[in-house]
Amino acid sequence: MRHRPVILIIIGAALLAACRRGAPPAAPAPSFNPVTTAERLYYDNGGGIQEAVRLVVRDAGTLADVWQRVTSRQVEPPPAPQIDFTREMLLVVAAGRMTPEDEIRVDSVGIQSETTATGRTEQVMAVIVRIREGCRRFNADAYPLEVVRVRRFDGPVNFIERREQATDCRDL
Repeated sequence: MRHRPVILIIIGAALLAACRRGAPPAAPAPSFNPVTTAERLYYDNGGGIQEAVRLVVRDAGTLADVWQRVTSRQVEPPPAPQIDFTREMLLVVAAGRMTPEDEIRVDSVGIQSETTATGRTEQVMAVIVRIREGCRRFNADAYPLEVVRVRRFDGPVNFIERREQATDCRDL
């Protein structure tokens, strides 16, 4: 019983020291880089891919298959882009059935740390995809899609979708 006050003082001092340190610093927010005009290789809404798709293309064989699908509705399809797959890869995003006023864009790309279900931390490429819904003035089907070139990343890729409504709509 004599040592009990000494033990309580030591425990109290340890708790006080732990509280003063505070919470561990938060992980830095990922830095997203906007996709530039030069990185946007192809945009169409003619129906080459008619379902909502998010694809990563890391090799020439996959590019040949995807490019054929992407451009399949073109009378004179453009040639597939020349890609150095040791340094680059492609992202393909398609919105599915929409209207001619709607569009899909790869807005920006960044690398961030994420914790897996097993508690392990891994680097992940996060891709912000913006889908802009138009004013619904046209009653026609369109299938917006975009192909962009980005720096090669061999880890997992997460597509993060952001939907927005056109703000310039007026009652007709």
